[in-house]
Amino acid sequence: MTDKTPSSTPATASQAYVTDNGLLTEAEVLDLLYALLHAERAGARVCALSLRDAPTEAHQKLLRTVQRDEAKSCSGLIASLSILAAEPDDTVGDFVEKCLAIDDFHERLQFLNRGQGWVARKITDALPRIRQQSIKRQLDEMLEDHRRNISMVNDFLADNT
Repeated sequence: MTDKTPSSTPATASQAYVTDNGLLTEAEVLDLLYALLHAERAGARVCALSLRDAPTEAHQKLLRTVQRDEAKSCSGLIASLSILAAEPDDTVGDFVEKCLAIDDFHERLQFLNRGQGWVARKITDALPRIRQQSIKRQLDEMLEDHRRNISMVNDFLADNT
């Protein structure tokens, strides 16, 4: 008679995330999504509050473009959170105060761009380790928006300083 009882219990779904080629656990994906959401809210707020300090219409147009993409990212991140049955919180990253404390407008734009770069790096590092395809697609689109905005701000600063 053969014993059909497994010698060990099979891995749960969340444990499989840990053991499958270094993929992120669901908790790690959630942590990432929340961190990005907080950063995107901060970026959107910086753009909105910086409009009043913008020295030219061209600066305002730039800020509106970045703000639109930040808001789009927030919506996408909230949708990704819902895929994992998580609710968004109301947290806004501390980037707002740090960025708005910079009086020189072009230096503020450079700092804003460093924030965009931080988000792009976080996404780039995480994408290959995320199992959920719909979340990967959302983050990939967000990454492309950030890369485009980084380039746009860099070009703007090169032409206007």
